[in-house]
Amino acid sequence: MALWDNYDDVDFQVVANAAGQYSVWPSTRPCPPGWSDAGFAGPRQACLDEIDGIDGIDGIDRRGQGRPGAAERPPAAAAAAAAGAGPRPAPEEGRSALYGPHRAVPDVPVTELIRARELPADLVAAVCGEQRLTRGELFDTAAGWARVLTEEGCGREVPVGLLLPRGLDALTAIFAVLEAGGGYVPLSCDDPPARTEAVLRDCGARTVVTTDELAATLGPRAGRVLTLSELRARAAGSTARPRPAAGDDLAYVFYTSGTTGLPKGVEGTHRQLVNYALWCGRAFEHRPGEVTFLSASLFFLGSLTTIFTPLLEGRPIVVAPDGVTTDELLELTRGSAGGLLKITPTHLRMMTARGVPQDGPARQLMVGSEPLTFTPEIRAWLGGDRSRVMVNHYGLTETHGCFCHWLTGDEETGGRIPVGTPIDNVEAYLVDRDGELVGIGEVGELLVGGPSLGRGYRHRPALTAERWIPHPWGADGARLLRTGDLARLGADGVVTVLGRADRQVKIRGHRVEPAAVEEALRGLPGVGEALVLPRSADGTTALDAFVLRAAGAGAGPDPVALREALETAFPPQWIPARMAVLDEFPVNANGKVDIAALPVPRPPVPVTAAGGPAERWSRLDRIVAEAFCDVLEVDDIGLADGFYDLGGDSLTSVRVAALVGRALGRDVPAPSADAATVRGYARRIGPAGAAAPAAPAKRGS
Repeated sequence: MALWDNYDDVDFQVVANAAGQYSVWPSTRPCPPGWSDAGFAGPRQACLDEIDGIDGIDGIDRRGQGRPGAAERPPAAAAAAAAGAGPRPAPEEGRSALYGPHRAVPDVPVTELIRARELPADLVAAVCGEQRLTRGELFDTAAGWARVLTEEGCGREVPVGLLLPRGLDALTAIFAVLEAGGGYVPLSCDDPPARTEAVLRDCGARTVVTTDELAATLGPRAGRVLTLSELRARAAGSTARPRPAAGDDLAYVFYTSGTTGLPKGVEGTHRQLVNYALWCGRAFEHRPGEVTFLSASLFFLGSLTTIFTPLLEGRPIVVAPDGVTTDELLELTRGSAGGLLKITPTHLRMMTARGVPQDGPARQLMVGSEPLTFTPEIRAWLGGDRSRVMVNHYGLTETHGCFCHWLTGDEETGGRIPVGTPIDNVEAYLVDRDGELVGIGEVGELLVGGPSLGRGYRHRPALTAERWIPHPWGADGARLLRTGDLARLGADGVVTVLGRADRQVKIRGHRVEPAAVEEALRGLPGVGEALVLPRSADGTTALDAFVLRAAGAGAGPDPVALREALETAFPPQWIPARMAVLDEFPVNANGKVDIAALPVPRPPVPVTAAGGPAERWSRLDRIVAEAFCDVLEVDDIGLADGFYDLGGDSLTSVRVAALVGRALGRDVPAPSADAATVRGYARRIGPAGAAAPAAPAKRGS
């Protein structure tokens, strides 16, 4: 179970630290160091509601006076403690606590750290198509734009929206906002205006930098729209002096829809960027002449890896234009000596289907944002050149990258790759429902601490308090993030993430783990990858499975065989009612599986073929088949197809009885286990009517 799971009968208290941050904590447990009772107790949700109503919390003044200025913010020592800096305890023997290497994190903005490298001004900073940008050009242009932004009100803790396609202008604008002391808010050029407006309204950005063409798509509520042409025209004559940000100041706000579909922004700091860029520069060494590819969307956290690290290390960035396809990305990466490419497992699968990674796409691959499964193609690629590197990278929008695992090439095919060990300064703890550290090899919820943590959700104090909790084992006032992921620490000191704690669903009164079904499917012949999702309709829930064909699997795998294999390992409630076999998963702009674009799966049971006289359909057969099709949402069905085999359950069987009874004008019993096929149920509820020619029933016929 996850932390505080089924804690409905336990009172919580609102607690606060010296940095003015609030959270909740069980009243039955002592407050962690540096946290104190804020004077309210009650059920957990009531405590969160109380936090939501506190004036001025997390920089929100509900009386309209704006965010506190720098002089009003907590002292640096308190802020650093809240971020997780300071002395750390030694791990308990046999308990699931582990720490990345401890290194000093400079208290400077990331742009100052990049400039301080004093690399040659004519060194190429970035390339996009035929366009090239040297470091000198980047720094000079960004400095001019930063002066203009300062004149427009940008400064410390001020968000600025960036509605720009991926390219050199976007990189320059990001650098300029940070140089002006502000935080950049990347916006998608493909989002509908209503979504863009919602993000701008939520983050409070009063200025948006965009192109002349995209400016027309912004409505009147966008505030000050500053086009690139205006920035260029005003830069030379601007004399404003930007005020540099501090390490704990806002650097960016990245928006994620989460499970509700509502945009929520995660506040990131310069401390995060600096800690991560310094670690990444040490972890991924480039050969002379190698470049870093930027293919992630600018509003996707993965872009931070391939923007700030290469700028810090003096490695050229090759920018993939917006809308680049898999084939186009492969062609782009073949044109340069790739030192590092950050991609998702979905992208990797699509590349391997095209003969890659045998001939590309970069010497070092950082794979993240989704679970990674080891495949024969990965083994072949790693074995083809001993200098090749593949790393499984783990991090949430709330944490940036915080775990890494280097693959050896000897992993078990079909097995899930561990997320590895914490990066520099990151702490990790696996806890049970009571918040106690679990033992080595036991499953617990993964909590993460250290400078990889974002500050919280912008203008979401209750949601922040729910996810950012007091740190029981850290410095005074420090916080940990509840990742919501279940994980296990092995005896080798490596962490494996097993799936989302909140993915557990109830089916027919039983708790079911879709992640466990996915894991079982991945181990079956012909399956390259699997995704299992709950589907709810009319008050009932069932599982849908989507599987990718493994390389060389031909037409397979057979859904019927997959279902039969699962039935040997799981109870009926765990068996997917419908399955789809795909060549590729549809992906969204972030490179993750686009759930909304998945096809409608079908029941993994063959429809009975029409036969001779023995397969003739009665009128009652047709009534039953029509009811089965309506309730199970299938198009075709045969006489020997079983209601429960197709995903029916005791609840939906009642609906079948109601539909059939209505058609017959009398009450009938629900399908039973021994009379669940179309023909078997029809025979049970009454004599057959007039015979009809043989043909399977079709929905709507």
